Amino acid sequence: MMRTITRILMVCLMVMVAIPAAGQTPVKDTERIVLGSDIVPKDTAKQNRLVNRLIAPKGGWQCGLSVMYADFNSANSDYMLLLQGLGARASMLKLAPEAAYTFKNNHAVGVKFNYMKAGGMVDAATADLLGNLSLSVSDVNASSNSMGGSVFQRTYIGIDKQGRFGIFWDYILGYTRAKTQFAAGETGAAHTVKEKVNIAFAPGVVYFPMNNVSVQANISIAELSYADTKAYQGGDEVGSHKGWKAQAGLNLLNLSFGLTIHL
Repeated sequence: MMRTITRILMVCLMVMVAIPAAGQTPVKDTERIVLGSDIVPKDTAKQNRLVNRLIAPKGGWQCGLSVMYADFNSANSDYMLLLQGLGARASMLKLAPEAAYTFKNNHAVGVKFNYMKAGGMVDAATADLLGNLSLSVSDVNASSNSMGGSVFQRTYIGIDKQGRFGIFWDYILGYTRAKTQFAAGETGAAHTVKEKVNIAFAPGVVYFPMNNVSVQANISIAELSYADTKAYQGGDEVGSHKGWKAQAGLNLLNLSFGLTIHL
């Protein structure tokens, strides 16, 4: 009898041990492997990853203005020492008012108007390179005016927990019409008319000094464009050129600074 009771107790004990073991989570070595899923280490590396924090809430409106100004004077340039008696000046002003709507958290779509005015003149200059090449110019004037519009889609990434600082990038589809005039000495004035359609990529940084006001800086670093350029002399068309152009790189003339009000 005692042997029978002992056997019954042993069976009961084995069943009690087996039941909790059956409910345990399988070890990670037997977990399902899904290609493309995140690999999260056991340490706190996940907390150190870049987290996209809310910086532009859904349903908000934005209106702002971007400005870029550059000025050049040969008297302040060390790169023009090869030109003797050079007197040259140039300046450029860009204005770009814009309006946008935040259709999703940290995602906005908008429109922008672009205006650019540039001008330059060379009073006189003589170049003498190693005594083999000599070139003289005088009374050269050039001016350019352009207007255009674009639509853009902007994506923000908030950096800090307070929602003050972030980065963004714009995908831009635009159209520009520019007229450039030239005049040299006693020759008649000539001008070109250029129409361009382009797709561009422009990253930037943004900072909110106040809840509804932000300042930003961005620069276009890549562009694909198609342009139709026509040259005129004395009212007659003397030449034309059409073609595609792709370029990538940093150009300080593409840098702009802006102020935006968020409603």
